[in-house]
Amino acid sequence: MSGAWRKDEHLFFSLSRSPGRADFKDISFVHNCLPDIDLADVSIETSMLGRTFRSPLFFNALTGGTRQSKIINAKLAAAARKMDLPMAVGSQMTALHNRGREESFRIVRCINPRGFVMANIGSYADPQMAERAVKMIRADALQIHLNTPQELAMAEGDRQFRGTMERIKQIVSVSSKPVIVKEVGFGIAREEAEMLIQSGVRAIDVGGRGGTNFLVIESMRAGKHLSAGIAGWGINTAISIVETNAVSRKGIDIMATGGLHNALDIAKAISLGASAIGIAAYPLHLMLKKGFNTLINWIADVEKELRIVMLMTGASSLVDLRTVPLVITGKTAEWMKRRDIDPDLFARRQKCR
Repeated sequence: MSGAWRKDEHLFFSLSRSPGRADFKDISFVHNCLPDIDLADVSIETSMLGRTFRSPLFFNALTGGTRQSKIINAKLAAAARKMDLPMAVGSQMTALHNRGREESFRIVRCINPRGFVMANIGSYADPQMAERAVKMIRADALQIHLNTPQELAMAEGDRQFRGTMERIKQIVSVSSKPVIVKEVGFGIAREEAEMLIQSGVRAIDVGGRGGTNFLVIESMRAGKHLSAGIAGWGINTAISIVETNAVSRKGIDIMATGGLHNALDIAKAISLGASAIGIAAYPLHLMLKKGFNTLINWIADVEKELRIVMLMTGASSLVDLRTVPLVITGKTAEWMKRRDIDPDLFARRQKCR
């Protein structure tokens, strides 16, 4: 089966399921009853890859390579243009192997010529393929996606992963654009985050468990049933942010993806250390099932509610939000302690005044 047809199957099975939601129930803000700011003072501007964006939200990688995906990418590009949000395209590997599929990706730049657009390649790509992907859509940044569990679940998937880190280093060393490494729903631990940071990547998208589950989707494609243990494989989004933040440093951005589609969870993700929030499956569901305007209204509502949450913590900026007290309990706190990350440090934070 071609990679292009597989894309359409992924969309079909994804839309047949309700969008997943990240698990942030162990994480709580401390209400500030004396915030001393007005709602008009609250800014949701964020810095990412050396640029300032009016919102932390961005459309993360979804699809490309087929007639259906061209229509979807065109609509998402129109929404990104209207709401002034960055956007990543789906994996361009299918177009790198077949130039006839490039138009389903190029449409994004045609619709949104001045927007911030991210190219997307697999971890088996070489530097030449990476540069072709960037040029294909005149990208501002490059994503390299990691999806080992998904590949293992596909009958036609890869089984050879040796040399992935070395290929990433090679691409980073010659890339004309900043490089982001992203997971696709299984999370990133601090050991691998440290390796990626040392390789020179500019951002890590943790892509944690909680959003689209490609192990389940691939099992549905194959008509097979996965055991509950394997189906739940991965590090959840909240813990992935904490793990990556534990080894992050100045100049490295953390992007959080994986079931984030309400303002409170988005605020918690930012407070844990994220600079940007990737949204993918839930916006797709809204757009295809309820229409373009519903998607636009949802984005506006999330941004409005994010400002409200920030005010109730006393934070007037996303920088402030990463300094307010955050109480972490339950399994998340237990995980952190076992991984030698002190959850009490978050609870004792005090915002500078």
